[in-house]
Amino acid sequence: MMLEACRSVKLACAESIHPTILPYFAIVQVGMQITRFCRVSFASPNPCILHPMSSVSVVDLADVAVEELEHNVVVTVRYYDRKLDVAHEQSFVYPKTVWSKVLAVIGPLKEGKAPRNPGAIFIGPPGTGKSSMISVIADWLGLTRIDVSPDMVLSKWVGESEKRFRALFEAAESAEPATMLFDESEWIIVRPTERSSGTAEVATNLLNKLKVKLAEYYKYKRQILLLFAANVTEQEIDSALKREGRCGKPILIPLPDFEAVYSYLVLRGAPEKEAEKIAIEAVNAGLSMADVEQIANSYLETGSYRIEPMRYRGYRRYVAPAKLLSDERVKRFLEDAEKAYGFTQIASYKKSRVFITGAGASVLAPIVATIIGLVAKKPVVIIDNELYITEALEMISLLEAVAVVNHAALRPDTVRLMWLSSDFPIIFVGQAELPLGVEAHTIKLRDLISKHREATAMILLSSYGIQLEKQQLEKLFSRIRTLDEHQLFEELQSLVLSGRARI
Repeated sequence: MMLEACRSVKLACAESIHPTILPYFAIVQVGMQITRFCRVSFASPNPCILHPMSSVSVVDLADVAVEELEHNVVVTVRYYDRKLDVAHEQSFVYPKTVWSKVLAVIGPLKEGKAPRNPGAIFIGPPGTGKSSMISVIADWLGLTRIDVSPDMVLSKWVGESEKRFRALFEAAESAEPATMLFDESEWIIVRPTERSSGTAEVATNLLNKLKVKLAEYYKYKRQILLLFAANVTEQEIDSALKREGRCGKPILIPLPDFEAVYSYLVLRGAPEKEAEKIAIEAVNAGLSMADVEQIANSYLETGSYRIEPMRYRGYRRYVAPAKLLSDERVKRFLEDAEKAYGFTQIASYKKSRVFITGAGASVLAPIVATIIGLVAKKPVVIIDNELYITEALEMISLLEAVAVVNHAALRPDTVRLMWLSSDFPIIFVGQAELPLGVEAHTIKLRDLISKHREATAMILLSSYGIQLEKQQLEKLFSRIRTLDEHQLFEELQSLVLSGRARI
């Protein structure tokens, strides 16, 4: 087979050591060691014959390894110094579903072709790994990387911002294939109407330029990929950027699940038992992977850690501690709940619409979430505000989770839309009636809770992190055994709202 001359070759070199002599007229291909310090990270076509007219450029030497877990992938990036020792190593954990979307975006570039879309936008809660994701992609592709930030573009002088922006695109085009990284990209991808009037005109000009370039790269199959990371909702992003042929649908990076946090902690060196405890606390507190990294650093350095709940977003992941299963009272409660109502089947059917009533949402939500987690063994997301409802719903779909919803805290039209269009099980909880037009199978847990009082109290104490001494716990159990049903539910409501038992 006749090989073509190389059009473009990227050499990944330790500490950007540029080779002084190149093996012209030799066959090169991706992965080939071309000097002691450099190897081929990209070749177009691959393989090809290196020629004096071939475009050759140097990028940082980095190895990217991907390990698959059950629901996540661990991505490890290693950077090398001039001694070819590992100078720095970082590990990141992402959901498999997110990683598969990343592969779909960058797969063609790895093969020397134009990306499916010339852009990709990563959104999600703060600290979930959006910035690290676009950096990992750039390292994995092994292409020329051009970082774009507002201070590199925005200027107080008329026309200067547009000029600087144009120069960055020209740099990417001259280095093609290349990646352009827009971290904290709210300044460029958010609709200009969301900005202050003083910057709206410049913002509009820059956004229009961005749209033109994306359309141009798609039309002419340019090997240039624009990566955006932003702490915004999908609705805030300019709709034209979300079209296929530009950036497509934004990719949500959700809050981590138990497996992600646990695996990361063990990878960092935490003992498995302690990692399990920290992971449950971190997920239930709604922490991001950035928060988990800080906790890991603190624990490994001092042997202690502190968990503070993440800024409220209207929803939270929930993981019931498996240690609850070691108590026979809890086990009997869960067995009776499954036998009576078939929660496993409810959690397995994507169109399940169930209304569980008999107590307030603050009591029922953690009880139902615990049943789903420990019996049906499905991820759970509790929603009690519509602050970031679109993000919450997308995360539930992404994780194939069950939604436990305090519908009284949402607008009726939001509940109706969720009920109608969501493709995942929804369990509404609380005493408030469902909005008109929303139909659901009704289950009353009042009798079951009354029958299993101690188990219910243990679940609530665990869910809300309420610590009681053994003697206090026994007094609580003794008290709730003597209460009538109405008093029992008042006691449980008081327990979760005050954080202490009336003993």
